[in-house]
Amino acid sequence: MTISEDRATRLAIDEINLADPDFWLRDDYHDALTVLREERPISWHEHPESGAGFWAFVDHADIAAVTQDWKNYSSKYGMRVHHDWGTGQLRPGTGVFIEMDPPEHTANRKNVSVGFTPRQIRRMDEYIRAQARRIVSRYSSGDEIDFVAEISADLPIQIVCDLMGVPDADRPYMLELSNKTVGDQDPEYGVSTDEGAHATRALREYGVALAAERRDNPEEDLISSIARFEVGGELCPPEMIGGYFALLVAAGNETTRTAISHGMHAFTLFPEERRRFLADPVGLQATAAEEIVRWATPVRHMGRVLEHDYEFKGFQMRKWQKAAVWYAASNRDPAIFENPFRFDIGRDPNPHQSFGAGGPHFCMGANLARREIWMLFQELFARFPESEVVGDPVKLRSIHVNGIKSMKVVLR
Repeated sequence: MTISEDRATRLAIDEINLADPDFWLRDDYHDALTVLREERPISWHEHPESGAGFWAFVDHADIAAVTQDWKNYSSKYGMRVHHDWGTGQLRPGTGVFIEMDPPEHTANRKNVSVGFTPRQIRRMDEYIRAQARRIVSRYSSGDEIDFVAEISADLPIQIVCDLMGVPDADRPYMLELSNKTVGDQDPEYGVSTDEGAHATRALREYGVALAAERRDNPEEDLISSIARFEVGGELCPPEMIGGYFALLVAAGNETTRTAISHGMHAFTLFPEERRRFLADPVGLQATAAEEIVRWATPVRHMGRVLEHDYEFKGFQMRKWQKAAVWYAASNRDPAIFENPFRFDIGRDPNPHQSFGAGGPHFCMGANLARREIWMLFQELFARFPESEVVGDPVKLRSIHVNGIKSMKVVLR
């Protein structure tokens, strides 16, 4: 029996459209991705309303090849394939390093990476642990909570805001803006693409103002370092500072929150893995964090744009066409992962692509995310070892972020 027969989707292959946000609300979307990976690993998809399209890559090896080939597949036009749908034209990205190609990307990434070295991240361990403990200690056994709003959204925003130097009083505002930047395809949030862009601008403006303050009164935080960066022998321009700040706050919050939320759901679906973690929370912390990130795949895709006419495996791709690498598919690739639909917190090796697939754009916050994930679950299960999800998680409508909007959990 093939995997596609074992995990059958109700969709015919020609009905599978990765550009449709409603596709990602389906319960069988992983099954549809399996069909694509087996039968049509490279395919063209178009948005049902705007008609804008992209080449989709769903095979693990193909995604690695595309991601590492920045000379043909450029990041300069945005990391989300849908950011300019409806405009009728290809728009450049925001000008931050994640939306640059080498050598510009290399130089700009180096500026920010000083805050994410393993040594710097280890210095945050005590603070991460204290925040995780503070969060779970607010509750008593038997409490039923919205795990997303009350736990998984709280820890990452506290950590990234502490890293950036955002005062405690402003952190709820940072969370509000961050939510709007990823909710522009979900009608429940009532956020249009324009409103999402406005939230991004507000994050940028806040970062610029905070950096200006830190130039006069520096502290031991990343925004103080960014405020002193030099580009071409001059201080980093305000628009670049704002871009750094918005990217780091939004990405540092949303992706880790999504991983923690899906991790809690996975521990409920696979209770034997929760018991396994309880038996050895330190010995399994590293592999558990990696498996949670693989399972969650917080970012479903990253976008690229063809810089030239280019042929890949017999497919003729044209200059200015878009491409999307779908980690949501590659992280369940049976050619890479044994029993890919099983949550296994001891999985090793675990070459998931949630932090990137090689090349220059590997996630610099990976070490921070891992530590937040394992410390949160260590503290949660130490206090409430039998906690579990009740009911179904409410999914975010998005082709980009594998978000969970709300999820009821009983703590016990």
